[in-house]
Parts: sequence; C-alpha cells; structure tokens
Amino acid sequence: MCGRINLTALPPELAEYFALFREPEWSPRYNLGPMQQILVIRIKPDGVRLAEPLQWGLVPRWAKSTEHSAQMVMARCETIASKPAYSEPFRQHRGLIPINGFYEWEQWDSKTKQAWHIHTPTGSLLALAAIWEHWQAPDGSLLESCAVITTQANELMAEFCDRMPVILPKEAWDSWLDPEQPPNLPKLSSLLVPCANESLIRTPVSSYVNSVSHDSPECIQPAQLPRTLF
Repeated sequence: MCGRINLTALPPELAEYFALFREPEWSPRYNLGPMQQILVIRIKPDGVRLAEPLQWGLVPRWAKSTEHSAQMVMARCETIASKPAYSEPFRQHRGLIPINGFYEWEQWDSKTKQAWHIHTPTGSLLALAAIWEHWQAPDGSLLESCAVITTQANELMAEFCDRMPVILPKEAWDSWLDPEQPPNLPKLSSLLVPCANESLIRTPVSSYVNSVSHDSPECIQPAQLPRTLF
C-alpha cells in the first residue's frame, strides 16, 4: 500500500504550510515511487525545520549494503519500536513526508485493477509520519534514506486495502519532530493511528499512473469508472 505519492505544491506553499526555515528545492512531482528522492521534513541540530530530499527506501545505519532498501519503504507501526531496522530511527530520527496525495489500486478481477488517487476533499497538503537514517558507504559517501510508517486502514481505505500511511494532523507535528532525548515512546506510538474517514476522499484515475515512469498532471486527472453489467 502507498507505494506511490505525489507532491505538486510549489516551494513557497510548502515553506508556509509547514513553517520551514527556507523554501525547499523542489519541482512538482506527480508519481513518485520507491527508491526515488522524496521530501522529508526534519528538525536540524540547530533547531530549524527544513525539508530535504531523501531516498525512499530505508538503509539502517548498521547495514553492510543498500541491497534491501527497496523492501524497506514502509514500516509497520505495530513493530516499529522493536524491529532492529526501525527502532533506532523511531527513537531518534522522525520526520514528515509532505504530499498532496497518494495512489492505491483496487483489484476488481483477475485482469482489472482500478487506480485511485487518495487526497483531501479540499486538495490541501498532508503530512505522512516517517523515519529516516544516515548510512555511510564503504567509500565514505553518505546516504540519507527514509520509510513511511503504516497503520491499519480506516473504513474508506479498508474497501480495497488493509493498510494505510499514518497521516499526522498539524497539532501532532511538534511532538513527532521533537528530537528530545529520551523520547516519550508511548506518546509517539499513540499518534500512529488511522486518520478520520472524512479527512480523505478517493478519485478514480486512469491506468496512466500505473507506470512510475509517467510523471505529469495526467496522473491525477480524474477518470470515469468503466461501466459494468450491474
């Protein structure tokens, strides 16, 4: 679930909405997938809030290589505090992933999948809960990567998926991003819940979005659902 996102907001809007120290270097993207660069909002050591591009696919600090990062684009909230790959970032490196929407696919039959664009009724920005990590390669180069945190689906999403990304409301951002040590893990864990059904809507889009190589406004263009016999 949530293997594709879009972020079409311009830098001034992102900076204002998320109270960033400066505008991020970003151009609208309509179809971002795993192993690509996505924006992550973090609190830097000097206390400022910045949004910077990180690889979507977590590489633990202690990993010997990056070969498994494509399988680590999502972290389940139920085990995030205990799994070795996620527990340290959960305690120390939490972030927000700004998006305008994400995509899910509903399997209608053995040959047909319908793509849905999940977004707010007003088109406003969303903030996904994320963890991030530093990894140093054998040659000394540094890679920063991230993963989206998932929770059980709400009623809207449960119609075609059993998981959904954790979407944090504005009033939770400060607590989530706070780098204070040691963190209040029970308080943080209490934030990792499904959002209200009415906060999201789903819009059918065409199969154009199925290919991650397609990255244009056509990805979010509403489409008519196929007619059925019933």
